[in-house]
Amino acid sequence: MRTPLMTLLFGLPLLALAYVASCDSAKPETPLSERETVALLSAIVWMLEVDEPGTNTVTVDCSVGGGATVTATVNLVEEGDSAAASGRWTIVPADCEMDIVSDTLTLNGKPDVRLGSDYWAVFDDNFEFVKGAARLTASGAMTWRRRNGDTDTCSLDLTFESTEWDDDLGFTGDMKGRMCGLDIAIDISELDS
Repeated sequence: MRTPLMTLLFGLPLLALAYVASCDSAKPETPLSERETVALLSAIVWMLEVDEPGTNTVTVDCSVGGGATVTATVNLVEEGDSAAASGRWTIVPADCEMDIVSDTLTLNGKPDVRLGSDYWAVFDDNFEFVKGAARLTASGAMTWRRRNGDTDTCSLDLTFESTEWDDDLGFTGDMKGRMCGLDIAIDISELDS
C-alpha cells in the first residue's frame, strides 16, 4: 500500500526529471540556416589576422562590436624550391557582434574555436607549382545569439584536404564536415570573400 509520503518521495524525482528533460530540449525558434552557417565560418576565417612566424596574441575587432582574442603559432620553412607552413589558431570571441546574412549574431567562445593549417609545396624555376598538399581543420564551439534573443551552441568539426592547385586560387577543394548542427561542404575559395 502506497502512503502519501511514498508518493511524495517517488513522485518528486520523476517530476524533477521531466522538468529537466523539457529544459534541455529547448532549441531556438530559428536555428542558423546553411547560408548563415557558411557566412559564420567565413567570419571566423576573417579573424585570422595573425600569420607572422612565431606565437602571437592579438585582439580582433568584430564587424559590429565586441572582439575576439586570437592566439596563433605559425611556422614557415622555405628551402630552395620548396615551402612548408603550419599554423594553429585559437579564437575566443567575447560578445563579438558580427553581421551574418540579414541578422547580427553575438558570439562567445565555449570555450573557443581552433583552426589548424598545414601545407607543403614544390615550385619549379619559374615559380610554377609542381606538387604539394594542404590540410585545414576547424574544431571547437561557440554560442551565438540573434537580435530576437534566439540562442544556441555552434560546434565545429570541419576538414579541408587537397593536392589540387589553381594558379589564381592556390589549393582548391571543399571544406567538409559538421557545423552548427548542419552537414556542410563549401569551396575553400568562398571563405575569402
